Amino acid sequence: MLNAIKKIPAVKRLRKTMLFSRLRQRLPMREALYTDDRGLIEDAEAVRIDWPAHVAKPRVGIVRDLEEFPRWTKYRKFLETNGFDYDYLDIHAHDWIDRARSFDVVVGLVSNEISYLEEIRVKYHLLERYLGKACYPSAEQTLLYENKCLEAYISDVCDLPFAKTHISHSQEDALALVESMRYPLVSKVNHSSGSMGVELVRTPQKARRIVRKAFARNGRSIHVPWLRQKNYVYFQEFVPNDGYDIRVILAGNRAFGYYRKVLGGDFRASGMDKVEKRALPEDAIRTAWKARQCLPGPHLVVDMVRGLDGRSVIIEFSIVCQMQTPEQLVVDGVPGSYIIGDDGDIRFEKGRYWVHELALREFLLNDYLPRVSGIPPKARPVTGL
Repeated sequence: MLNAIKKIPAVKRLRKTMLFSRLRQRLPMREALYTDDRGLIEDAEAVRIDWPAHVAKPRVGIVRDLEEFPRWTKYRKFLETNGFDYDYLDIHAHDWIDRARSFDVVVGLVSNEISYLEEIRVKYHLLERYLGKACYPSAEQTLLYENKCLEAYISDVCDLPFAKTHISHSQEDALALVESMRYPLVSKVNHSSGSMGVELVRTPQKARRIVRKAFARNGRSIHVPWLRQKNYVYFQEFVPNDGYDIRVILAGNRAFGYYRKVLGGDFRASGMDKVEKRALPEDAIRTAWKARQCLPGPHLVVDMVRGLDGRSVIIEFSIVCQMQTPEQLVVDGVPGSYIIGDDGDIRFEKGRYWVHELALREFLLNDYLPRVSGIPPKARPVTGL
């Protein structure tokens, strides 16, 4: 009954409001527990790794996440399939440093909860810089996670096709921007996901209110009760589009993805659970691949919209996303992935994969292995499964 109510469009819109979020945070909530879905994840291709016989396999510490659809169980599946020694690392414990010393590699991202995220950023930095461990995601990649300002800055420097974005940490400058920007705009807070903290700003008057509150002594209330938008504003152009956003997920040389439909009466698609899985436009795949060249790493998630002129415009990107199934791309009813060749050719190949496993394999082959063996990443093929 409750799940049926949550699917009602008006209720979905209500659940994305700041008022609902703040109210929900004040009510009793179920304690977050580790989810072990090992009985639900076997119906997918086994992802195997071609490991050099003369190189010892690393011992891997898995940091378990508290998500409803966890990543850590897929990492475990990959490690067991390929005969890697592993154990769990309780990174929250007081003796986490001593526990971490026994591992060569640490994998896992706890959560996008800000308190957990700040903890991971600090501890992964220490693991890499002072203990010499290899981490996936890396400390650098965790800095990018849920950091919308950094996304925009990188896109500007790398000349990516990113929706025009105005960020200011100066009240005087921000108020001047209000008078020169084109409306409507989308206001975002730096740490947010699932459309939370995202608002449509239709007039300069509303933009001025956001600026003044953000630069007030106590900052501006947002969807997280114990956090405020303080001394910055983020305004992104609203790109008129076809009513969908497109998510492209890259792992190694494979691309997955789907469409997310905007809820009626709203402008947001993220977190609305209106997903359509069908063939992706080639230009969207190439746009995501261009972003990948600027943001190297095992895994990249690129969200974009197609403007009325047909061009794909990036609105956000991330190092991970939530995945409920091993079917993150379906073309004509067939699950699979696009393979991006060295010559830039794109072809479809059927198969059901947990992207988490592909990303971990990519990390071990193209990040960890070159460190310990001297084998350059480009010397080894990564396309075969």
